[in-house]
Amino acid sequence: MYTLEQMRNMKKKYGLTYEDIQERSGVSLSTVQKVFGGIIDNPRRSTLEALSKAFGKFIYEDNKPFDDDDFVAEEKPYYLNGTSAGDYKNGGGDIFTQSGYTYDDYSRLQLPDGMRVEVIDGILIEMDAPTIKHQDAAGEIFVEFRNFIKKNKGKCKAIISPVDVRLEYDKGDMTVVQPDVIVVCDQEKLDNQKNVKGAPDFVLEVLSPSTKKMDLFIKMNKYCTNGVREYWAVDPAAETVIKYVFEGSTRIERYTFNDRIPVEIYKGELVIDMNEVREYINA
Repeated sequence: MYTLEQMRNMKKKYGLTYEDIQERSGVSLSTVQKVFGGIIDNPRRSTLEALSKAFGKFIYEDNKPFDDDDFVAEEKPYYLNGTSAGDYKNGGGDIFTQSGYTYDDYSRLQLPDGMRVEVIDGILIEMDAPTIKHQDAAGEIFVEFRNFIKKNKGKCKAIISPVDVRLEYDKGDMTVVQPDVIVVCDQEKLDNQKNVKGAPDFVLEVLSPSTKKMDLFIKMNKYCTNGVREYWAVDPAAETVIKYVFEGSTRIERYTFNDRIPVEIYKGELVIDMNEVREYINA
């Protein structure tokens, strides 16, 4: 499968018209016009696969023609920068170049052992393996939520990563994330016991240098706009916590590991003592 950039370059190089691409790919003319005219910059993966067939008999850069079999998603998994699993393990790229992924595409991926990915607006993003301190912070806070819910016979469920959260389940299903800790109160979102369909009530991400920008900006905005009620960004290195409350008027509160932080979805009845979290992860 070609990337959109590659196909746009080949269209220009070989002088193809919109009608040529429509006839070769079977994609509607209006969609072809929107994709190659720059109106759609992030088409679905199924659209990219179909469009790629229009260029399947051409030669691109590396002088290697593509066969039709290269476009069968179920048989040809795609890895970082279009490389194979073996190529990746020998030093492949750092983000996926293909786009347009839905949850169904994501669920069929055949990834190298130990690799985890998320999907943001149809783009595959590799996740670094968490450190022990990262896991300790997430685990200690998860235990506090689980014990509180159990003690109070609550209806919500606390879940620790990895679990797939289909954040935009009703909006194209092109964003799939794996937060470190979540709390889900709507049991219908858990009805298949495989993933979460829709926004959790509470989300916690433990920051690392490689994910900090993603967690504080891109994913924070995704959580805000898709119905997450409360989001914590915990930074063990800086010993800080940023708490975002999205119910009503959005507010942002900043804490340190010296503070006891009230959980808003429980109206402050649950309080996380970050000093205890620090003692645990530094033990």
